[in-house]
Amino acid sequence: MPEITKKELFIALLGLSFISATITFLDWWQRGQAGVNEALLAGAVAIVFLFWIPISSAIFAIKRLGINNIFYELLLWFGCFYIGYRIWGFALSGIYPAVEFDWIDIFFMAIPWAIGTYILYRAYRAYKDLQTERLLRQHAELNQLKHALHPHFLFNSLNTLTAFITSNPKKAELLTHDLASVLRHILDTNNVDTISLKHELMILQKWLNIERARLGDDLKIDIDIDEATLDVQIPPFLLQPILENSIKHATRFPIELTLECKARGSALQVIIRDNGPGFPDTVLATQTDNLKHSGLGLSTTIRRIGLMRHANIQLSNDPESKGAVVNIRLESIHD
Repeated sequence: MPEITKKELFIALLGLSFISATITFLDWWQRGQAGVNEALLAGAVAIVFLFWIPISSAIFAIKRLGINNIFYELLLWFGCFYIGYRIWGFALSGIYPAVEFDWIDIFFMAIPWAIGTYILYRAYRAYKDLQTERLLRQHAELNQLKHALHPHFLFNSLNTLTAFITSNPKKAELLTHDLASVLRHILDTNNVDTISLKHELMILQKWLNIERARLGDDLKIDIDIDEATLDVQIPPFLLQPILENSIKHATRFPIELTLECKARGSALQVIIRDNGPGFPDTVLATQTDNLKHSGLGLSTTIRRIGLMRHANIQLSNDPESKGAVVNIRLESIHD
């Protein structure tokens, strides 16, 4: 999940402080104590120890400890609130000696605020997660469209079509339809979160037809698909960037690509292999962390997979061919 920025945390704490201060001021005003110094000091202490310190400490601890389990997060969140409320109780007793709270009072006062603020925290992070995924998908689609409309790509495609217009007009017509289908698919999936693997493979084949026509015998592709996986839902444009990356970085010909899609229990496993130079040792040592902030073609795909539930991606080199191997596991969700 995306982390909450310092600016977002400050705005949230400022909003909670304003609400707390407004409620407290109205209560003081009704009691005729709105201008009393002790009351103002007590209000400031409440804002700091009931909201600012517990929430800031909880978020810092969750990030620092790398906790992703909701139960442990909530337990830590409540612990920070209990400590903050406990300190507030001692401070309030110093301001108003007649006011005292035992641990059970603090416990039950902290519970609703801890649970309520934690729910808001999780809801906002989920919202950010969704927004980030949409932006990444849009970025991937825009990159794909940019690639399709890139002058070099168009030159190669049109050059391929030109070569077939006179020698094989039927072939040229089919390639024109394939190119149109790829571009149409990019636009049609603009507002779609997932598509079936079958749909993804259909468009992938049309893109591969263009690449085959351009590269001829220099491109060999072996596709092995488990029929049980065809209805599994996956994000659009998940496979093409990886295959395109293999073709782009090929150093020997013919380029040999292998795509496998298998059912592994409740998961979909996708394995893509090539006979290229493989991943550098620095990438294999740090795995996906080395690609997230680089310009490599895999970066967007890796970031998208990282945002999906029960999904992961593993990079390696084939021990025999030394080529790159991309192993993806996704949650098997059927339409």
